[in-house]
Amino acid sequence: MRKFVMRASMLLLIAAALFALELKYEFVTADSSAVSSPSSLEQEIYRHLSEQSREFTVTYTGGQSALSGQMPQIIQAAMAKDDYIAYIVDSYQYSIQSWSQRAKIKMVIEYRESIEQTAYVDARVAAVLAEIIEPGMNAHQKVKAIHDWIVLNVAYDESLQSYTAYEALNNGQAVCQGYSLLAYKMLRAADVPNRIVEGTVDTGNHAWNLVNVNGAWYHLDTTWDDPVPDRPGEVSYAYYLKTDEEMRRDHGWTRSYPAATTSYADTLAQLQINDAERGAFYETLEQALGLHWLKSEHIATDADALTGRIREAISQGEHSFKVRYLRGDQLKADIDQAMRAAGGVASYELSYQDYGDDGSILLDVTFTMHP
Repeated sequence: MRKFVMRASMLLLIAAALFALELKYEFVTADSSAVSSPSSLEQEIYRHLSEQSREFTVTYTGGQSALSGQMPQIIQAAMAKDDYIAYIVDSYQYSIQSWSQRAKIKMVIEYRESIEQTAYVDARVAAVLAEIIEPGMNAHQKVKAIHDWIVLNVAYDESLQSYTAYEALNNGQAVCQGYSLLAYKMLRAADVPNRIVEGTVDTGNHAWNLVNVNGAWYHLDTTWDDPVPDRPGEVSYAYYLKTDEEMRRDHGWTRSYPAATTSYADTLAQLQINDAERGAFYETLEQALGLHWLKSEHIATDADALTGRIREAISQGEHSFKVRYLRGDQLKADIDQAMRAAGGVASYELSYQDYGDDGSILLDVTFTMHP
């Protein structure tokens, strides 16, 4: 069974914070920078985080009477400026030394990725994107190329030890946090806005991405689209650009994220009309996502419709067809009736699988005719 593990950085970090107030009359710190408001303090902390500074001090002159109570929120806001930073910070400690109207804030931070490892991620991402992103690609094409590359080149770490994009790239393995960090980096480098979503599934904590494609937000879970154990060359699209409603069937989240309310099936249908130049891509993607089964030409509603499908196959010299059948619970009786009505069928075989939550099935039929 696949276990999904994600270190909830924000919660652990706040719990790990150390408060220390010490009155002093004077101090001088060579590496200290001065700020005078909570917002400027937030920005200064973010600057050091983005440089992956392990230890730094900031002199605060904005009045420190409420500073201790504000520090967890200020640090959290600084990390929220970049999800990649937020999820590679392993822990932090801070202390506040204050006197008169000044305070010295010292922070010590541990990262899951070294600055050299993050530089490797950036360089490797740039190299991969140069291979898979072609000039003129739109956001839809970029998202698919990135999704497919991650699923095909990263395997789920069943030892639950690899949490970073560096490990996903260097070792070829990661848990969900590594998948979502790598997707975050690749999508941003390809100019596709996205977020990392922190949530839960039935096996525990989990992480995935929210992707903004031409102004609409969608969920993208590269971890759950990667088979476990790994099957080289196989890509699933079960969690590709989903709405909140679709994702809530087996994913949950409690923090606030942009709403994902646009059906990607509707988006693709509109793109096929408005962007005919990329029509072949949209049609292929539609089939990969199984969205073509929503169209009337791929649906059979009852036994009479099944009879029509059989006769159509016979007229074209074929002995099989695949269709989405809406009366999955009536399949046995309906297919028997359809075969008799079609005439001349000697035998048939069926295979099927559920499609969605409406009782419909994807039905694959093979038959032979009497001599």
